[in-house]
Parts: sequence; C-alpha cells; structure tokens
Amino acid sequence: MAASQTIPHNHEPDLKYQDQSKVAIEHLLECAVALNWKDFTRHAEATSVQVEYGTATNRSLECLKFWSSTKRGYWNLVCEHRAGSEIAHQNRTTFTSGNSSADLPWMLDAIMQHQDAFTPSPSEVSRGLIQVACPGQAELKAARKCMAEAMDRISLPSSLHVTREQGPQNAPDNKH
Repeated sequence: MAASQTIPHNHEPDLKYQDQSKVAIEHLLECAVALNWKDFTRHAEATSVQVEYGTATNRSLECLKFWSSTKRGYWNLVCEHRAGSEIAHQNRTTFTSGNSSADLPWMLDAIMQHQDAFTPSPSEVSRGLIQVACPGQAELKAARKCMAEAMDRISLPSSLHVTREQGPQNAPDNKH
C-alpha cells in the first residue's frame, strides 16, 4: 500500500463525543501496536505501523488492517481483524504469511467485543487511519498502564491481564 493511498485521519478531539472516564478506542489500538511491536518487526525493522479501520453507522469498529513499513511509502499487510464472527470461537485475527502474534489477537478481541466501554472513534467517516511510530520506553510504560486499565474496565479475567510492570510476553525492549 503506497503512502499516497492512505486514508486521512483527523486527530483533533471532537468534544461532543468525549467522555473523560473512558479511554479512546483509537488510543487503545495504538497501545496494542506498541505492546506488540516486535510482531510487526519480525522480518525487518519497521519504522511505522498503520492501523486502517472501518466503522459502522454507529461509529463502532468493524474491521482493522495492520500495515508495517520498513521504507517510506511502502506498506506490508501484517494482519486483519474482523469484529464479528458467525462462529463464536473462530479466530477473528488473520495474519499474512510469516506473521504471527501471541498477544495481539486477544487484545483486539477484548477491545472489539467491549467497544461500549471505550470512547468511539471521533470521526463520522466510515474509514480511518492511525499511524504509530516505534515506541520508546516511556510510550511502552504508558501503553502497558493504559491496556491494564482497559482490561480492568471490562473485567477481563486476570490470567489475560497486561500487568503494568510486565506487559505482554513480546513487548519490545526498545533501545530508542
């Protein structure tokens, strides 16, 4: 996917939709990317990851596509995630050849299945894009804290929690 084909995204907050007690769903997606950065950089050092999303008329997320880039303007599809599934236990996250993640699928499932616990996308368009740069230690710490609080909010069983200290198994030990 060339950079010129990206979908514009408005990062300005829309105050009429903000609820200070809820974290923005787009921010949670950024956290999920940061915490699973090594999975996006498995084959080469990615400089950026894009999360492309589609929304329903009620602004809930329906589908996600995760793209990684090692060279400006060139994007490789890493995985896709669908919100609903006809089969309850069907894997909603599908990875392209050679890509995988132990933690990203359950994080996405939790976020997508409990969207009402988070502030929806402020955009009223049906498609959006979130760009995430390689996280440093401060961003990883903030992402772990945000994800742990989000999992607490939806009362996910403690065996799946992202602890504030540890994070997921494969969180980057980034030197940036």
